[in-house]
Amino acid sequence: MKHFFILLMSIITLSACSTMQEVQIIQTGANSYEMTKTDNNYPGAGILQKEITREAMGLCRSLKKRLHTISIHETKPPFAGSKVPLAEIKFECLDRKH
Repeated sequence: MKHFFILLMSIITLSACSTMQEVQIIQTGANSYEMTKTDNNYPGAGILQKEITREAMGLCRSLKKRLHTISIHETKPPFAGSKVPLAEIKFECLDRKH
């Protein structure tokens, strides 16, 4: 029982240190989307922008369309209070040109 308790506490401690990411996608028009991604750890400048752009590209590819970025934004440090690392992209999935 003692070993089980130590194992359980180790798992809880390690899971508290893991990265928590959340992605939200909102369809704002027929082919228009807004996607936000938050991360409870700061991965470094530009990393969230690259990740969210890759995810937007994947969404458009799944629709057999191409990505057209309208705007992209990433919060900058310091992260205090309710300010967390966040990236936001507004984009369209357009028909591929032949």
